[in-house]
Amino acid sequence: MAPRKTSPTKAAEANDLPPCPRCQGTGWVTESVYAGRKRREVGETDAICSRCLFTGVDPTPDRY
Repeated sequence: MAPRKTSPTKAAEANDLPPCPRCQGTGWVTESVYAGRKRREVGETDAICSRCLFTGVDPTPDRY
């Protein structure tokens, strides 16, 4: 039986690129939760990073 060929993973490829500055490469950020008529902050929740869309890689490293 021939040995299996393995392709490089996305994580290995992502190590060459700079991490997302908003989530520090984790893909998760903390969002504030507001409630009430005066929109007071009542807590925090985890959310997917809207800048890198959970990849952890900075999509525009040369723009900023």
